[in-house]
Amino acid sequence: MAHRYQHRSRVRIPAGYRTDKGDEIATSVIDISERGCRLRSGVDLLKPGEGLSIAIGNLAPVSAQVQWQYGSFCGLSFVRPLDTALLDHLRHAYVRGALPLESLPRP
Repeated sequence: MAHRYQHRSRVRIPAGYRTDKGDEIATSVIDISERGCRLRSGVDLLKPGEGLSIAIGNLAPVSAQVQWQYGSFCGLSFVRPLDTALLDHLRHAYVRGALPLESLPRP
């Protein structure tokens, strides 16, 4: 596993992803940076190298790749880094515990 060079912000953001096989799963993002994020729950069947599309909060889906999976957690890298303004919006709106989890978005 490669070293992470960017700080990830601790958050709690409802999310949903769609695998390349078409499976749709609800999850939560628990930390995030411009280049990736960590998911909690709904990741048991994901494998490193697998591609997916993830909708985080109210953002449009973005393409990502599974980097690692362990138990109920997994790490994703985004195919294209998130825009800094979008990331700042997510960080401020969803600082861990700042907002209640709403219904999960569909990917």
